[in-house]
Amino acid sequence: MTYSRSRTPNTTSMDLTSTAILLATCVFFLFGLTTMTGSLLLGVLGSLGLAAAMTASVKMVGLDHL
Repeated sequence: MTYSRSRTPNTTSMDLTSTAILLATCVFFLFGLTTMTGSLLLGVLGSLGLAAAMTASVKMVGLDHL
């Protein structure tokens, strides 16, 4: 019999809360950077860089399996 405590999680994606926080942070950063610089391209590139950095840091620390 397999106990549920000893099972490894079978999903490799982040939970919904972490995804929502990541998305809200990137959208806020997009609007702020676009407003400050006046360049939509720079805002999009900055937001994509932020999303990549946040995703990489969460995976390196191991918080995506909580």
